[in-house]
Amino acid sequence: MAERWKISGMANVECHRRQKQLPVKEYTRKQRQLSSVKYYDEMRRLGCFTVRDVADMVDEQSTVTYVVNDYQRRGYIDRIHRNLYAVMDRNTGQPVLTRYQIGSRLFPDAYIALYSAFEAWGYAPQAGGEVYVATESRFTDFRYNGVFYRQVKRREADIEQVGGAMVTGLEQTVVDSIHNCDKVAGLERIAECIMRLPTLDPDRLLKCLERYGKGFLYQKCGYVLEQLQSYVKLPERFYRECRERCPGTVRYVGKGTGELVYCKGWGIYAPYLNVEQI
Repeated sequence: MAERWKISGMANVECHRRQKQLPVKEYTRKQRQLSSVKYYDEMRRLGCFTVRDVADMVDEQSTVTYVVNDYQRRGYIDRIHRNLYAVMDRNTGQPVLTRYQIGSRLFPDAYIALYSAFEAWGYAPQAGGEVYVATESRFTDFRYNGVFYRQVKRREADIEQVGGAMVTGLEQTVVDSIHNCDKVAGLERIAECIMRLPTLDPDRLLKCLERYGKGFLYQKCGYVLEQLQSYVKLPERFYRECRERCPGTVRYVGKGTGELVYCKGWGIYAPYLNVEQI
């Protein structure tokens, strides 16, 4: 119970001595700081998250918006795109996830494809400024943390988890990249990646080609991989299968990219791959 006492010389004035307490606002602020550490640890385990994820963490649903805004202000998190946030490392100020992990988490069905998949696997000579994200969810290409995230068509594909990201398997990456070589990276850059790969599975390559069901793709893959045979060491049966699926018409690869040479064995005009200079 509080004690009442009188100050000498001050008639009829009473003071109350109470236990020291923080003002209400200061107490609330301290409590929120303590909570923020807990939420940060939970968010860090996710790497990136949505507002719905935050709603599942906090006790008071009315504080969801406050937590998101407060964490952004403190630099704990950063908005990636629309309703997706990245957790920031408090020491480096950079996202705790890699560009490939972020790309594959933009949407539930997303995975990393094409040249970016070579990068994620570690077989590209250097990382570019783009990450190709395959998804059925439509989004406008955007830049985050110095990287352009670009949408490509999602299709049935062999997907594996690589370094915490969903990425096309090596054989799938080879077929997809050759298929899109005129639009993405270019044939020489793709060849440079293929030359660094471990042994490819010919049956998986043929399965990927079969899913596309395009004779022209059999031509392109057969031509490119045969040029790199000293590296890929594929069996003859693979090339025989590709030739059997080739169309009877002459086709062109890399039109407008320089001099093309005609390869009679594949019925194709394509850039000559000088392996020694790649």
